[in-house]
Amino acid sequence: MNQPEKEKEKKKATDFTTGEPIKKLVLFSLPLIAIMVIQALYNTADSVIVGRLVGEGALAAVSTSGTVTQLVLMLLMGAAQGVGVILSQYYGANDEIMVKKVVATGTYIIMGLSVLLGIIGAMLAEPLLHLINVPENIMADAALYLRIILLGTPVAAAYNLASGIARSTGDGMTPMVVLIISALLNVVFNYVLVKYFNLAVAGVAYGTVIAQAISAVVCLVVVWRKLPVIRPTRETIGFDREVLRGVVKIGIPSVLQSSAASIGSVLIARVLNGFGSTVIAAYHSALKVEMLISYAPGGFTGAMQVWTGQNIGARKYDRIKQGYNASAKVIIAYTILSAAVMLLFGRQLVGIFTSDKSVGSEFIQIGTQYLAVACTGLFSVGFLFLSRSTLVGAGDANAALVTTILELGGRLVTAYALSALFGYVGFFFAAPVGYTFGAIFATVRYLRGKWRTKSLVKPSAEDPIEA
Repeated sequence: MNQPEKEKEKKKATDFTTGEPIKKLVLFSLPLIAIMVIQALYNTADSVIVGRLVGEGALAAVSTSGTVTQLVLMLLMGAAQGVGVILSQYYGANDEIMVKKVVATGTYIIMGLSVLLGIIGAMLAEPLLHLINVPENIMADAALYLRIILLGTPVAAAYNLASGIARSTGDGMTPMVVLIISALLNVVFNYVLVKYFNLAVAGVAYGTVIAQAISAVVCLVVVWRKLPVIRPTRETIGFDREVLRGVVKIGIPSVLQSSAASIGSVLIARVLNGFGSTVIAAYHSALKVEMLISYAPGGFTGAMQVWTGQNIGARKYDRIKQGYNASAKVIIAYTILSAAVMLLFGRQLVGIFTSDKSVGSEFIQIGTQYLAVACTGLFSVGFLFLSRSTLVGAGDANAALVTTILELGGRLVTAYALSALFGYVGFFFAAPVGYTFGAIFATVRYLRGKWRTKSLVKPSAEDPIEA
């Protein structure tokens, strides 16, 4: 088989506008599911290393810093989401010139933002931590961890850019393989730096950044070699204003969505941090358990964004419906299974994060209570992510913004109101309530079908129109 034929076959394998819908969606989702599980595993491993080798205070410091890290990274992810949606739509429309322009201009935008946000975030580390009411006994560790992670933002951006390009063109395998390498390196580096170099919290931060740097280089090289279609030419390597306008159209609502989510997380964290370091550590540890066990169907919701982008670019709306229905069935079945695991084995799972296994361990009791409450929102979070991903893939970014605002509004009101009445257990109900509000809006918006008109790729007179 000659090179053009090989490229044609490769394109066919990653083209979601043709072929058996269910089979292609499932095969593409599996690597994304693996990515989510692997990410949850190595994030969990980090916390286990800190909690067991350093202590609950250090675990609380690392965990609460994640709120501020999210504040910075989600702003960056808004722009990245805009680039990914545009790329998948032009890829589905077989417009190779625009694919190259999107990759070039998207790289300039994302890497530039990552440097800017990383520097500003590192400079404002302590004020940001004071903003979320971080307890003074963990402030120094939290600030140190946060500065190191934020200065490594460009490294994380490079990896996410490469993996995002791969996924937008239908290649879910490359990001999965590279993430496995990154996860293994991350755990090894963290353990060695904490255990043998006695770097404590700083060791976890340095280990994470080093692992991300290696994975970024590997992913960029692999994607560049595997996908000739993305390689810019002399004519397409410049900064393209049309692409910028598209990124702004999708990215601004996404950035606003990310900003709203980040600001909401900051306000919610203020409530949580008021309960002290033990509750902080237990909550974040149980949250990692929840993510590891219950978020696997997120691979289908992530796949739906790419699936929708390519098929709306090709104007094949019925394939979008088929993908949505298949993903919904998987979410329903898996949610039942994951809820059972969390309820039956919650105490044992939370106990992994601490060396105190006593029956009266406050840490384990609090974490187990969180898992029980979290089960009430699993169906809602599944349909929230599925419907929102479909809308974003179609280009309906404004709907995603409204969804996020409704979700966070519900979480904020619940967090402040119920925590005042029932303490931290009341706070735990904030997420399920918020997810339910967002899921109702996003699902109704999808069912109404207005997303069909949101494509950035304008059809020509010869294009078929599928009902």
